[in-house]
Amino acid sequence: MLNKDRLLKDNRLCKALVGLSLEELKTLSAHFSSCYLTYRKNNRGAHQRKMGAGQKGFLPTPLDKLVFILLYLKCYPTYDL
Repeated sequence: MLNKDRLLKDNRLCKALVGLSLEELKTLSAHFSSCYLTYRKNNRGAHQRKMGAGQKGFLPTPLDKLVFILLYLKCYPTYDL
């Protein structure tokens, strides 16, 4: 089972799973977090509830989301049809 804490401590494991070193992942995570929060704030539309209300997601932090996206893109190739 993949453990995010273990991934963030081992540079070799990080490169093997997501294709980035720990420093690159932390830098990208800072940019991704700010862009993600801006996107969430600006693209709400006409919602009835305040931001943060409702069902909580399975990936709670932006870092969790980024690791999932990078792992998915590395493991699942896209095919041209």
